[in-house]
Amino acid sequence: MPLASLVIPTRNRARFLARTLAALHGQRERGFEVVIADDGSDDDTRDVALGFRAELELRYIRRAPVGIAAARNAAIRAARGEVLILCDDDRVADPGYVADHLAAHAAGPPCVAVGRQRGLFAAWTRDAAYTAADVVSLLGRHPEVLPRLAEPEAELVTAAMLRDDLAGTLAGFELDEPWWEGHAGPVMARWGTALDGFAFPWTLGVSGNVSVGRALAEQVGLFDERFVGWGLEDTDFHYRLHAAGARTQVLAGGLNYHQVHRRGPERAWEWTRNAITMLDKHPRLEVWLYLAVCRRRLTLADANQLALDHAAAGSAGLRLAAELVRAGREQLRLAVAAAP
Repeated sequence: MPLASLVIPTRNRARFLARTLAALHGQRERGFEVVIADDGSDDDTRDVALGFRAELELRYIRRAPVGIAAARNAAIRAARGEVLILCDDDRVADPGYVADHLAAHAAGPPCVAVGRQRGLFAAWTRDAAYTAADVVSLLGRHPEVLPRLAEPEAELVTAAMLRDDLAGTLAGFELDEPWWEGHAGPVMARWGTALDGFAFPWTLGVSGNVSVGRALAEQVGLFDERFVGWGLEDTDFHYRLHAAGARTQVLAGGLNYHQVHRRGPERAWEWTRNAITMLDKHPRLEVWLYLAVCRRRLTLADANQLALDHAAAGSAGLRLAAELVRAGREQLRLAVAAAP
């Protein structure tokens, strides 16, 4: 097996990072390194990261805060692995996580390997993105945590719990992952894991759980550092990998657990700004259609059919497509200008 490099950017999320690193102790495959790019944290991220050097092959890079895309690139450039596993700082890996990703790259043409995702009820805050069903499910398994939910914040899963009993802790605190259930799951239910007839395979490679060969990542120029703030830097990266000929492979495993947390209102503005960058770079109908799905202007099924119809029409639809992209970009610019 080739060496894998887990690429983890982080900023001011030391407790999340501690859980992520603690779980890696339980990997069945040991041929991997962890490269952490700290994007200017001012909490105890450095101490937390370096505290795992005795149990993980780990390198820690600290840099001035310039954004998540630049942080990922710094980690990639410092990595030694032939396979890059992109993993956020709030992801807890199943024991087969690294082995499953490596196996996807062991044979065959270059691919973008997409791992499965579940959620993890790791910490409680009153503004976290939990549903009432999530809370009811948790209390059914752990009624003893009820008094803790009256607190403004409470750590429910600790790094020690994950190190000492990874399987039991995951089973006891897992929940549905919102993005996976809302996008990836419905895609596979309709188009299968082979994605036959799906026009947007490049939308599945989110950076919380995806892997790619280092050579291919370098060929397309790594992440575009013009994407600043939250959203779409990973979609742009996967779009360029797809355009370079990489197939998207949805793994049967490669599972990690997203530590569900608060998503601030500023993220909508950051995403919209990055959507403009995406359309400026790729003024193509399929990009505009997917962004319209994200903004709930179209259903995914309707967008997919429009993309397929446009591809079949050839040059006849180019002028209309260009006008739709232009109008969509102006709408996004107006949304950014109107933001508080």
